[in-house]
Amino acid sequence: MPLELMFTMMKSPLLLVSLLINVLFIGAVLFALQRYGGWRNLWSKINNRGVEKTYFHRKNLFEMLPVKDGAIIFLGNSITAQNEWAEMFGNPDIINRGIPGDHCDGIRDRLGAVLKNQPAKIFLMAGINDLAFYPPEKVLTKYERLVEAILTKTPSTKLYLQSVLPVNNIVSPTPVDNDDIRTLNNGIRRLAVAKGVVFIDLYPILLDADGNLDAAYTQDGVHLNGAAYLKWKDAIEEFVGR
Repeated sequence: MPLELMFTMMKSPLLLVSLLINVLFIGAVLFALQRYGGWRNLWSKINNRGVEKTYFHRKNLFEMLPVKDGAIIFLGNSITAQNEWAEMFGNPDIINRGIPGDHCDGIRDRLGAVLKNQPAKIFLMAGINDLAFYPPEKVLTKYERLVEAILTKTPSTKLYLQSVLPVNNIVSPTPVDNDDIRTLNNGIRRLAVAKGVVFIDLYPILLDADGNLDAAYTQDGVHLNGAAYLKWKDAIEEFVGR
């Protein structure tokens, strides 16, 4: 028997065993990813290291700050947190209560520190971080619980539900897509009608020709630069000023 053929036959079982082990390993990794939220969950955890600590630090700070009766509050996640709303509107009655990485349940859990100000108005934007982990239908349920809590605890406050903004997965991949965002926004619009509060549709004002968040307004596909915040300001100025 030729030596080359003999070596091939000897090596083949080892190759088969190695291949089988690799297939089983890959299958186990994929199962674990699916079990714990999939690729979107993994991406979000990698890109949001330290966010949980930031949440608790900011939550604690908000609990310590002095009360501003009748404040106009901007409430949400990092997209809200990263603008200087009081300066942009030239209004010292505006306070920013956005926390990076926050989600509907997190916002609901910290309403006590928000509502101690007996706010005249709340401008809420929430849901994009939830979409990294849950489908739009589940996120809408969480969002509705948040809205119910606000309306129950401070019925005299004017509540404005701002749509979730688009993303741009070409500029930088995110765990969220615009189809899910549009589905959630449609649900928020219906919820606003049902609850008798104002829905402000900001989604279209930042779109490019392809239906994504315009690259001129973002460096990472999600968060906004100053030009985008100025467009946002123009869209809500009539509500803030009333």
